Amino acid sequence: MNLRTFVPERKDFFWVVVLSIIVLLPNIFLAFYGSDFEGAPLLKTVVYLCFSCLLFFIPSLFLKAKYFFILQGIFVLFAPLEIAHVFLNKMPVTSAYLLSIVDTNWDESTELMSSVKIPILCYFILCCFYFFVVFKKIQNTYFICISRNRMYMAGIFTVMLFAGFSFMWAREYTIVTDKKDVFRNANEDFTKKFYKTYPYDLIIKSYQVYSSKKHTKEGRVKLKDFKFDAVKEDHLSEKEVYVFVIGETGRYSSYSLNGYGRKTSPLLSKTDHLISYTDFFSEANITSSSIPIILTRATARDYDRSYEEKSFVDAFQEAGFKTYWIANQSAGSNFIRRISKDADGEYFTTTDFDANDNYDEKLWNFLDKVLAKKEEKVLIVLHTLGSHFRYNFRYPPQYELFKPCLQGAFDYALVSSKNKQQFINTYDNSILYTDYFLAKTIQKIDSLNAVSTLVYVADHGENLFDTPENVVMHGGSYYTKYDFHVPFFVWTSEKYNLQYPSKVENLHQNKDKKLSAGNIFYSMLDMANITFPEQVLEKSIASEALQEDSVRYIINTDMEVKKGY
Repeated sequence: MNLRTFVPERKDFFWVVVLSIIVLLPNIFLAFYGSDFEGAPLLKTVVYLCFSCLLFFIPSLFLKAKYFFILQGIFVLFAPLEIAHVFLNKMPVTSAYLLSIVDTNWDESTELMSSVKIPILCYFILCCFYFFVVFKKIQNTYFICISRNRMYMAGIFTVMLFAGFSFMWAREYTIVTDKKDVFRNANEDFTKKFYKTYPYDLIIKSYQVYSSKKHTKEGRVKLKDFKFDAVKEDHLSEKEVYVFVIGETGRYSSYSLNGYGRKTSPLLSKTDHLISYTDFFSEANITSSSIPIILTRATARDYDRSYEEKSFVDAFQEAGFKTYWIANQSAGSNFIRRISKDADGEYFTTTDFDANDNYDEKLWNFLDKVLAKKEEKVLIVLHTLGSHFRYNFRYPPQYELFKPCLQGAFDYALVSSKNKQQFINTYDNSILYTDYFLAKTIQKIDSLNAVSTLVYVADHGENLFDTPENVVMHGGSYYTKYDFHVPFFVWTSEKYNLQYPSKVENLHQNKDKKLSAGNIFYSMLDMANITFPEQVLEKSIASEALQEDSVRYIINTDMEVKKGY
């Protein structure tokens, strides 16, 4: 039966506890310092630490004690990466953070390390102590007295137990009619536990970084010789700055600029030369599917084109523009990194969705640096977090105008129609902040006194219990028009209006036409007076030849093409 025998003495038990605490330092630090646990019940902290201990001891089912702690010693060496990120951002390590480390040059790394010599020295001593105890104090015997078959059964049972809890949780709180969403949410809930538990989060995110860099390189090699043959039709003596802002989870109907009863966009409503398009729809209801359609000539019915062609960012570069990608999300996206890597500059914040203070205004630090450059022809893409769930993480406290609203890292049990007003209030606060971000960004560009435009579009919409089915959020198999009807704004500077009066007139004339994300590629180039052999002016909002969509199409989360709204 292959029984394992191990009767630990008191001193052995003491050293096992000491080593275990050292290995679990990142988890303990997160439990008492992470934003997810601020104001949370003590039970949540206890459950997280128990789950961390369970995952920590899984290898002990297969390894003898000394080998087990040698393996865990690898993660002791890398623990400072996790601890530093928790200290700086109150959240577990992100792929953006690891990418920034991988992409940082040696001089920058050594400069950073020299500024934290004492903590590094202390941790080096701790690591030496750890391995001394492993090799000198730990017996090389098994932890658990159990047959091998029972051991495997216990491991499988534990995994099934957690998976079962995740399914029950998803079934309780998934407010949609399609059963597939229950399983999808259960799988997400189960995997998220690993994404937030050291060292599994480090392993997963490291693999994501490796995969992203690998696929990014392959995509760039594949498209290396692709060209639009784009050219600028005129050569203006004035500075030209075109800014394209990709919003996140935006509802057309939640802006007072678009007729909403609450004053959620007071600044944009007073912004001169701003046009809001009334009938613009996204072609997908999740970010990963909508972004390729927004940036390339791909459509819902021709999605593979996004892998076969470059983006309008590349076309601007062909036409002689300096291009920049500035973002506080999606640093690990293979598609986005393919584009940003070929830009003249890419800037990503090191936090992501779960950070409670990763506000869009932090992108201005990078934007200001780019705008200060002595460059005459510039395209800047800003990829924001907008109103991404959790909505209350998207705005500073001073924008908490509509109350009561959601607070902190709230439990998903609150995702209920009983809390509809709280959800709406919190979401509206995030729109109020987006209004501030966009208005202030426009002011920054306008101060350049250049030929400029700013185009804003949300990647997809959001449901807030608008229908009898009480659908909430987005990306479910059961979708509504609120998944797709998104805000689309165009602002033009005084100098742009003087330089291209006919384009400006067309922008106004086309504001109520039936449009979709498939119009963006052609419109961005036409607005900058960039042409290429395959330009289709019938798809440009800056052209009098624009033809509105007769039928709009979308792709759902299963990548199926459907008729849209």
